[in-house]
Amino acid sequence: MNYIKNKVNKLTKKYKTNNPFEIADFLGVTVKTFDFPAEVKGIYQYEKKNKFIYLNSQLSYHERMYVCGHELGHAVLHTKINCTFLRQYTLFNVNRFEHEANQFCSYLLIPDDVLNQYSGYSLEYIAATFNIPVELLMIR
Repeated sequence: MNYIKNKVNKLTKKYKTNNPFEIADFLGVTVKTFDFPAEVKGIYQYEKKNKFIYLNSQLSYHERMYVCGHELGHAVLHTKINCTFLRQYTLFNVNRFEHEANQFCSYLLIPDDVLNQYSGYSLEYIAATFNIPVELLMIR
């Protein structure tokens, strides 16, 4: 089984939810909103053993769900890695970390048993049904 899918399955089984805000709370990750520029949807930050997710205050409810799911992926999979810093101040390629956070979010928000109920439907239809970007389904 995929490492990321396995990690998500363990969390959702342990906490009996796939809500990223609830799981963040259980894991001690502080989630706050912030007035970011429109192009910044969210940021994960690890500072002095504390985990923070900052979401753009202008996001809709559905956008907050998947952005929180993505940032929670960073908190769980890349706890001490600051992708924002790496992207801005180094030549380090953070694409792998972003891809993994997207996979985490996809498995979290749409578990396999739910996705299987939509067999035969287009990815666009499923994405619209769950109010998520189609890209989150394409990476599975």
